[in-house]
Amino acid sequence: MMRRALAALALAACGGGGDAPGADAAVDAAPPRETVTEVQPLAAGELVEGIMHGGATDHAVIHLASATPTIDWNLHGHNNGGTQMLYEELAKMAVDYRFVPASNGDWYLLIRNGGTVNIDVDVRVELYGEMTWRWQ
Repeated sequence: MMRRALAALALAACGGGGDAPGADAAVDAAPPRETVTEVQPLAAGELVEGIMHGGATDHAVIHLASATPTIDWNLHGHNNGGTQMLYEELAKMAVDYRFVPASNGDWYLLIRNGGTVNIDVDVRVELYGEMTWRWQ
């Protein structure tokens, strides 16, 4: 509970955030400039991290899916050597999240298998504007 409250506080303080895809039909009317699509196998407890680079005029639509509700994920930044949590969810089977950065920089999508068995996570990240993607 405290973690979610801190994530909400960080989100409000940063001024950035996400909302449901399609919340701004005018923005989402155009197709993405690039779409990253991959199946990411994760052992129990394993995590991977992708890095998005962009700013307030860019956005990404993140879709994650697994056969079991064991996807733990978050969006965070690393300004001034610290970690700023923007948003986090645990034990999800599917994720649909629209991310608009508050400022220009690197933003990290961490995906973790929070379960006890191996899973495959379907990852799709749609990039708009000048947003870029790479796996760390």
